[in-house]
Amino acid sequence: MQRRLNKIIPVLVFPLLLQATSAYAESCAETLKQVETLYNKTVSSCGEDPASDCSGLLVRGTHRADPAKGQQWDVWNPSPKAKELGTFAASWMRADGISYEDPGMSTQNGYLITPVDLVRKPETPVHVYCAFPNDAWTDFRDDRGCGNNRNTTQTEAVCQAMNPPISSANAWVAHFTRFNNDRKQDQLQCGFNMRNPMSSKERVDAFKNFMGARQVINTREFQTQTEFRLGNPKEDELPILAFFYSDSRGLRDAQLNQQDYERKTGKQRNIIKIDFPRTPNGKATFSCAAAPQPPAKPFCDKYIQSSSWVQRPDPKLGPNTWSLQVVPTECGRQIADNETDRMFAELYNAHKNDDQWRQYSINGGSLRRQLVCHLAAVYDGRPVRNKPEWNLEPARPYVDQQKAVAMQCNPY
Repeated sequence: MQRRLNKIIPVLVFPLLLQATSAYAESCAETLKQVETLYNKTVSSCGEDPASDCSGLLVRGTHRADPAKGQQWDVWNPSPKAKELGTFAASWMRADGISYEDPGMSTQNGYLITPVDLVRKPETPVHVYCAFPNDAWTDFRDDRGCGNNRNTTQTEAVCQAMNPPISSANAWVAHFTRFNNDRKQDQLQCGFNMRNPMSSKERVDAFKNFMGARQVINTREFQTQTEFRLGNPKEDELPILAFFYSDSRGLRDAQLNQQDYERKTGKQRNIIKIDFPRTPNGKATFSCAAAPQPPAKPFCDKYIQSSSWVQRPDPKLGPNTWSLQVVPTECGRQIADNETDRMFAELYNAHKNDDQWRQYSINGGSLRRQLVCHLAAVYDGRPVRNKPEWNLEPARPYVDQQKAVAMQCNPY
C-alpha cells in the first residue's frame, strides 16, 4: 500500500511524538509521554485517515526464541507464519473503552509499534490490512489473515464482502453474537477491510465500525484482545516505539529484546511498564518507575579466538578423523543459553564452505550439539567450557543434549 507520509501534524498537538523515530528517545520520561498521548488521544479519525494512523497503541506480545529447542528468531521480524500469510498480528487499545486485561500470547512483554503518521524516513510504516474487534485466530484465515477461518463451519470474508455486507458496528455485533452466544465458536467473525483500493472515507468508516463494535462487546470480551493484520515489514525495519513489560516476569526478556534491537538496527528504544486495566471500564497506566534491575549482560564482540581443522585418531570414528579445534575467547566461555546461537553462527560463517564441514553435513546439528555440550557439561567437578581447546567432529551423530553430556560430548 502506497501512502503519502509527509503529513503536516500540528506542532502544538504532538510536540514530543515527532521525536519518536529518532535513533533513540532521550529519556524514558519522554517515551512515556509519547505513549500516554497516543493512548489518551480518542479521535474518530486522523483527518482523512483512520484513527489508527495517529492514536491508540499497537501492541504485540512476544516470546523470545529458545536456543535449547533449536529456535532462532528476532521478535520484531516476521515469523514463518507471517511470511506465509504476508501479514503479522497485533492488537490495538485506547482509553475510550477499547481495552483488555493483558497483552495476550501468555506473555508479559512485547513492543509497541509506531503508528503511520509518526513514522519518518528512513523508517517505513506498517499498514493495517484488516481490523477484528475480537481476537479472530487469524493465523488460520486466508486472504492475508483477513478472510475465511478454516476452523469454523461458516464461511467468512472481510465484513464489507459478507452477504449481506456488514457495514456498521451494530451489524457486526449482531452477527458476532448470533454465532457466539454459546461461546463455542468464538473464532467466527469478520474483520473490517482496511486495504486499497478503498477511498479515504471508506477506510475511516471501516475503522469507526471496528471501534464501535469493540466498545459494545468490551465488557463481555475483556479477557480477549482486539486483532489487526498488518503488512510485514522488511527484515529489521519494524518501527518500534518502545518495548514493554507488564509485570516483573517480563522485564528480563524486554531488556534482552531492547539490546538485540539496538545491536541489529543501531536504534535505542526505551522500556515502558504497562499496567493493563483490571476492569473493562478501567484504563491502562504507564510508567518508568519500576525498580532498576541488573542490566542484561552485553553480548560478546567475538566468541571464537581461533578454530582450525586437524586430523586425529578416534577410538570410534577411525584413525584420521577430521576435528575442528576451537579456542573460545574468555567472553565466549562465559556465555549463557541465549548466546549459543550467536557463537555457533560465528563458527558456521568461518567454516561453512570447508570440505570437512560440508562432507559431514548429513549430521545436521551435530556440531552445534557438541558446542552446546561443551558449554553445559561438567566432569569430575570441572566445567568442560574451561578446556583449553574444544574438539568438534562433524562425523559424530546428532543426539539429544542429555545423551551428549552422558557421552562426554563425544557421541558415536
